[in-house]
Amino acid sequence: MKYLLILLAVYSFSSAETMSPSEHNSLHTYNKRSTLKHNSEKRAHQLHKVDEAQAKIIAHKICKTKKLTLTLKHHSLYLYYNVTGEGCTLFINALDGSIIEPDKINQ
Repeated sequence: MKYLLILLAVYSFSSAETMSPSEHNSLHTYNKRSTLKHNSEKRAHQLHKVDEAQAKIIAHKICKTKKLTLTLKHHSLYLYYNVTGEGCTLFINALDGSIIEPDKINQ
């Protein structure tokens, strides 16, 4: 029973929350006008659950640098913050605050 609980805990921490396909489709527009691109950026900011301040706190704990740049992006079903700093690059899930490994985003 102990092992089952441990496996369940490890699985819950290792899997990052993803967007639903309908939420992902709402971020894409087929018309590339700048006003529609701005609307998709606004939609991404409506979908995230972890705000930039919380993501910065998470990044400061891991990177230990003061100057960090955060950019909200999406790839496939992941909505994430791309955090760059001096010698440190992180991908923080904007839906649950977990760290996403680069190989999952670059698939």
